[in-house]
Amino acid sequence: MMKKSLVALAVLAVSGVASAQSTVTIYGLVDAWIGTVKDNNISQSGVNVPHPFSGSGGGLQTSRFGLKGSEDLGGGLKANFLLEAGFDPSTGAANNYTNPYTGATSTAVFGRQAWVGVSGGFGELKLGKMWTPYDMVKGSGAAGFDSLLFAPSTSVWASNNYSDRPGNSIYYETPNFSGFSAAGMYSFGENKTAAVGAGKIISMNVAYANGPIGASLAYQSEKATAAATAVKYTQLNGSYDFGVVKLLGAYGNVKNGVSPVTALATDKTKEYQIGLDFPVSSTFTLSGGYARSKSTRLAGAPDLKRTGYGVAGLYALSKRSNLYAGVQTGKETNPGVADRKTTTYGVGIRHTF
Repeated sequence: MMKKSLVALAVLAVSGVASAQSTVTIYGLVDAWIGTVKDNNISQSGVNVPHPFSGSGGGLQTSRFGLKGSEDLGGGLKANFLLEAGFDPSTGAANNYTNPYTGATSTAVFGRQAWVGVSGGFGELKLGKMWTPYDMVKGSGAAGFDSLLFAPSTSVWASNNYSDRPGNSIYYETPNFSGFSAAGMYSFGENKTAAVGAGKIISMNVAYANGPIGASLAYQSEKATAAATAVKYTQLNGSYDFGVVKLLGAYGNVKNGVSPVTALATDKTKEYQIGLDFPVSSTFTLSGGYARSKSTRLAGAPDLKRTGYGVAGLYALSKRSNLYAGVQTGKETNPGVADRKTTTYGVGIRHTF
């Protein structure tokens, strides 16, 4: 009897050590806003009003709920996982990844992210569905807190249509070397049929962050099918924090690879954005900027031009809760047709847990 008791205690002790080396965290974010969206004088008001350029997510970020965990495997090696679902707090409906080519929205349980991987001194390797390296640095040069509604580039940049979280992917990120890091991803297409080959996504970045200086360069190539011409995105971001104000800047380039060629098809787009983050106090920050883009047409038709302004204020109620308000306006000049104008006003609250 004594031997059985000792064995039971030993098993409990071992399981206790194992559980102490593993962690699972429930996390999430709820972001809801009230506002008005005007698109060429067509006005909609309400809670989380659908926006023609940023969907029906929150004002600053899309609301989400997830599980993440890590297990210490010893020797500096860890096994990690993350499962994440999106939702619209105004209705409770799922709000997950939308394919920019087909417009179809994922109905998966964990439609935002779902991956498993290992990390250690070599960096981190992940398999599944996750943010692309291009996306990981794209917002670092954005004013208006890179928000869904108030960033100056929201209704301006053509690069906003990229695929941000493809599935069936392999992702690798290097360790940080004195502020330098890099990442790469390959996404295997899952749309192969007897007649059409599968598409693919290749994405990579290099970044530097040290003290007040931040800089990053990212590239992403997307093919909707094997026969399709690739759409290529490139972006260069930079920032410098002076303490009293942070200067932000970004330049982007999109190569559309349009086929067949038509009079209105755009071959490439050049994009710019400048902005400032201004901490008014320890609890209140203003952020605003200006963005523009110019799309060149293949057959000699006049260029398509867009400009936008955005400004937002963020007030911290606590470390996890914020109030915010902002405005964004955009204008699209398309010769031969009336200008398209979009204006968004809104106030909201964001809580993380």
